[in-house]
Amino acid sequence: MRTIEEILSAGDYISGETISRELNITRAAVWKRIEALRAEGWEIESGGKRGYRLIAGDSLQPALWQGRLRTQALGRGEVRYAVSVDSTNSEVKRMAAAGAPHGSLCLAEEQTAGKGRLGRTWVSPPGVGLWQSLLLRPKLPPEQAPLITLVAAMAMAKAVRQTTGADVGIKWPNDLVCGNRKICGILLEMSADPDAIEYVVVGIGLNVKRGAIPPGLEAQAACLEDLCEALPPRRDILRAYLEAMEAWMGRLEAGGWQAVAADYRAMSRTLGQAVRVIGAQNFTGTAVDIDSHGALIVTDAESGENRTVYSGDVSVRGLMGYA
Repeated sequence: MRTIEEILSAGDYISGETISRELNITRAAVWKRIEALRAEGWEIESGGKRGYRLIAGDSLQPALWQGRLRTQALGRGEVRYAVSVDSTNSEVKRMAAAGAPHGSLCLAEEQTAGKGRLGRTWVSPPGVGLWQSLLLRPKLPPEQAPLITLVAAMAMAKAVRQTTGADVGIKWPNDLVCGNRKICGILLEMSADPDAIEYVVVGIGLNVKRGAIPPGLEAQAACLEDLCEALPPRRDILRAYLEAMEAWMGRLEAGGWQAVAADYRAMSRTLGQAVRVIGAQNFTGTAVDIDSHGALIVTDAESGENRTVYSGDVSVRGLMGYA
């Protein structure tokens, strides 16, 4: 049986009589439930004889998007929505330790201790980004786990393109960029032994509105509000991401990197570009390919040899800008 939130999620006026009939409760009970939702912060209009209408706005409440989600597992497990959380990745790891199933999800309006790659923090102000982490229990050997990060970047790039029309691409391994500015970061955390993956947490921070960009980083970071004419609700981007992620993960599990490599290459803003590798290795060269484990192959400008670059060791920057 659907909840009142799910019944109202279409956004049209629905009569109290229709709601009472579907839920098999009295009209008075419908009114009491509506008032309880309003007390929780839901904005619901009363239209006289027309009934009630939910003003969904930009809400990420699961009742507003799960009913339209076209997936088998992702977004179908345990889904937690929080006004504020320390880190969605940390929350999903706690969920995983408690036995949450594959496809579980944590969404937050704000992170107080958001995580970035290489130990950095990810600033996550309330209501201006898509801060979320997904729990996967994939059918992959541990050595292929880094490929999940690349698949997540593909899925979010497709979701953003599909819902906003923005021309975003992937800076290896997993940042989404538009021009030379970053709009999204992805962090993978995993629990595994040498033979099997127990779980993988895929955390994503997508800058949606202008308040998502920390002061002083305007030249390096962008948000969707600056890149598209009509900003969609964040839940539409989330649904598109989960659907694309499930499809590409299925292909990865069935056929390995070669099953998804062409799609990643088509979205890449790094391949074919001059890059500077910074970290355990320091050199410049041209990014030429991705290997079967997700590593970047760079032709060294000085020696001419192909060198393998792993994401955990280095940062890669374009010589002409971020991408």
